[in-house]
Amino acid sequence: MPLMAAAHSSPSGALEALERLRRALGERRAFLIYSHMNPDPDTVGSALGLRFLLEQVFERKAALCYRGIIGRAENRELVRLLAKDLKPARMVPQEQYEASFLVDCQPDFGFDSEVDRVPLLGVFDHHPDSGSAAGLPFSDIRSAYGSTSTIITEYIRASGMEPGAVVATALWYGLKTDTQDLSRRTGAADEDARDWLVPRIDRATLAAIENPKLSRSYYTNLMTALARAVSWRELVMTEIGRLPYPDMVAEIADRLIRMEQVQWSMCCGLHEKRLYLSVRTSHPTLDAGLLVKRVLRGRGAGGGHDTMAAGRIELADEGRETYRVAVEDLWSRFREELGLHSVEGVRVVEHAPEGPRVGGAWSA
Repeated sequence: MPLMAAAHSSPSGALEALERLRRALGERRAFLIYSHMNPDPDTVGSALGLRFLLEQVFERKAALCYRGIIGRAENRELVRLLAKDLKPARMVPQEQYEASFLVDCQPDFGFDSEVDRVPLLGVFDHHPDSGSAAGLPFSDIRSAYGSTSTIITEYIRASGMEPGAVVATALWYGLKTDTQDLSRRTGAADEDARDWLVPRIDRATLAAIENPKLSRSYYTNLMTALARAVSWRELVMTEIGRLPYPDMVAEIADRLIRMEQVQWSMCCGLHEKRLYLSVRTSHPTLDAGLLVKRVLRGRGAGGGHDTMAAGRIELADEGRETYRVAVEDLWSRFREELGLHSVEGVRVVEHAPEGPRVGGAWSA
């Protein structure tokens, strides 16, 4: 269907991008939207926004799916309140869909050609371009943007359609969390999206998402992470061992970066034969995403932005020794990259009942 001019102002170039998307859809009628592994608010908000575009603007069928685990309490509440039909990919009848999109990720970090049988049509993402989307019929990768939710918001604004409180709230929460309330990696596009979305959100729902109840296991893992944390001047690292869910490492890294005199935090742990890691930095010039890529080169996959990054390493098994060797190597690589290999580590919690298990102090 031809696109109508937006009834209100939209960012420059957004109408052209919307028309480019329409051409890429072609005559296809049914689409599957993949979030990235272990979905966060930006990928969930982007997925809801893209489905709104496909269904309400282009009059197509669209469904949402993910892989991994939705573990973080805020993310579980987000899905419960705003995206109840976001399903695990294994539960989706792929034969019902003609093409798929990735949101907030690129094919090398969000699409498994051995499992994903729905042809990949395109991606929407704000992470640095990895090159893996080259050759796809459609891609919109804007690494200067603070969130993928910002990109999708521009499309919705250009369409002239009102998204409703559910989609607006999800998009705003995705933008808000990925930019740390517009305090990091934020540009004019993110601020414009914020100004447009905020009058449309459901504040009571947003408050419920941001203040969920936390399980007892959360506090147990927090205590473990603090007890095992070691600092080397401006770097602090810890490991949790077996994770209740992969996102736990990000929650710990978020807390540790707030420590006085710390510019780098890293937390890692084990989940289903994978070593997951999350990195945060407040360093004024160094890039967390580039650092993680260097550390994991030849050993795993990862990346991110200037202030936050994540990665994973496939392990041969979940044995204690396999995990110990992988973590020792990971910690050593981080210290080497940051020029701290000769600096002596100091326990963060001096009199914790359980001490660090890495750096020659691995306990039973």
